[in-house]
Amino acid sequence: MRYPLRVTIDVHTHIFPSAWPDFAARYGGDRWPRLEGDPAAGCRLYLGTTLNRTLTPHAFDPMRRVEDMDRTGVERQLLSPAPPTFCYWAPGPAAAEWCRMQNDAIAELVGRSPRRFLGAGGLPLQAPDLAAKELERVATTLRFPAVELGANVGGLDLDDGSLSPVWDAAAALGIAIFVHPQAPILGDPRFRKNNLTQAAGFPLETALAMTRVIFGSVLERWPRIRWCFAHGGGAFAYILPRLDKGWEAIGEAHGAIAQPPSAYVRRVWVDSLTLSPKVLAFALDTFGPERIVLGSDYPFKMGVDDPVSALEALGLDAATRRRLTHDNAREFLALP
Repeated sequence: MRYPLRVTIDVHTHIFPSAWPDFAARYGGDRWPRLEGDPAAGCRLYLGTTLNRTLTPHAFDPMRRVEDMDRTGVERQLLSPAPPTFCYWAPGPAAAEWCRMQNDAIAELVGRSPRRFLGAGGLPLQAPDLAAKELERVATTLRFPAVELGANVGGLDLDDGSLSPVWDAAAALGIAIFVHPQAPILGDPRFRKNNLTQAAGFPLETALAMTRVIFGSVLERWPRIRWCFAHGGGAFAYILPRLDKGWEAIGEAHGAIAQPPSAYVRRVWVDSLTLSPKVLAFALDTFGPERIVLGSDYPFKMGVDDPVSALEALGLDAATRRRLTHDNAREFLALP
């Protein structure tokens, strides 16, 4: 299929299937996602018995989504699972079936509107061999350009040796990786007061994930993998000078990687969802204009309603704006 040479692409959006089987009844466990209410009118997402959030029809209905895309000038969205549904706590085979269900639902939506939607699949990372198998299916059968991962896997960082089969598969298949933080995060109980896990915890979790991918030599061992980190890379840009200083001053840090951390930052992408023109300008300076992709976190409240208009305050020249709205996303996703 041929696509226009330049279209505005939002790489950070989430979607839910409108229904799914009762995984708690099938596999046991008290943390499986479930819906209460009518998705067509608005409903509630529970994780077991715990209310996670209220969902509008836009979280399910592609036509509602297209209306908003047309209003904001977004031609295509990359659809990915919502982080509360990663289910890294579940037994591997059950999680693999969960991921297949979600990925098939995304594939069905993409198949209906391939000019408007692209797919990013979820993986059962707690079972790396099963994750590598699903990654292969996502890349070859479903033909998604990307997968979405959490910033940690049940407390394991992304440089943990057990995940090597996943990175081997991603490198071999040329599929992009979008990293999104999810609860529980490191120090989670300290962020639960005032419900600040997303507001304060997620940026720190993303910064830690990027730090581990660098110091754990993931970028060096698998240089062909294309990585993108949500929310402008979280707090990473702000701690980067201190990481460089640590690499110079601390022997264990210096011995971990051949170059200072700042030498690696332009090997990854981050999205534009910083919620501040000043912060986005700092991200542009840190990562470079070739490494920022458009992101909205649609349809969630912690996102931005109009990611294209959010760029206006930066006063970007035409070439940089073109990069942020489509060229960089095409490179990250390796679109034809």
